[in-house]
Amino acid sequence: MKVRFVGAEGADRSIRQGSHVLRPGREYVVLGVECQADGPNYFRIESRPDELPPLLDSRLFEVVDAQISTLWTVRIGWDGSVSMEPDEWQGEGFWEDFTNHDSRAIEIYERCRDHLLASGGK
Repeated sequence: MKVRFVGAEGADRSIRQGSHVLRPGREYVVLGVECQADGPNYFRIESRPDELPPLLDSRLFEVVDAQISTLWTVRIGWDGSVSMEPDEWQGEGFWEDFTNHDSRAIEIYERCRDHLLASGGK
């Protein structure tokens, strides 16, 4: 899946949070999607290598290519939220391990990320 960042000008602060690292008009591969049961929806987009890819409000983007990755699986959380991203990223504690620089989590992230980027998000 690919999206184009349309910009954050005029958006509420909570919507534009984290978007300062993106360039308006640029296309990005979506690494994952987080949908809140009672709130905003987010795209996980890598903006800077070697950093946790942020979750950015989906209202800041337009879809350029809607085909989703074959790596993605769908999970429903206890609160009704929905996540779509590589199955290996959805394991208990994966993102905590990644942010704690666990070598196994980093290897898993990089392998999946590289596949998603190379395939254009498909």
